[in-house]
Amino acid sequence: SRVLAYVGQTVASRATQAFRTPSFRPSPWAPRKPVYTVTVNKKTKKKTRKLDDHPLLIRSGALRQSVFWKFSGDDAVVVGSDRKYAAYHQHGTKRMPARPFVPVDAQGRLVPAVHDKISRGVARIVNDEMRRLKS
Repeated sequence: SRVLAYVGQTVASRATQAFRTPSFRPSPWAPRKPVYTVTVNKKTKKKTRKLDDHPLLIRSGALRQSVFWKFSGDDAVVVGSDRKYAAYHQHGTKRMPARPFVPVDAQGRLVPAVHDKISRGVARIVNDEMRRLKS
């Protein structure tokens, strides 16, 4: 259905955008501990430390690019990632804080910004269908 496709596309799009837009996240991300890359000059044997300062969860972009949506039966859509580590980032582990990117909270509710966008979009789709049926 057009409504389910719109919901799936919107949630997946916002999950992708959540890597850079904090308002699409269900909770703030914990800051990263500093990570340094050490290189050694072969001639001088001098070590150089460089702060690895890529944005959180965006080292290669593979996780962000893996977000997808698909129909699940006749009345639902699934939004997810095929990356095995996606769940670790979404829910956290004993050693790693959660940094959720799919815009739903622990109870499965959409974050307000995404909920509002979907509500407006679904209303627009329903109104368009009603107008089409009246013609």
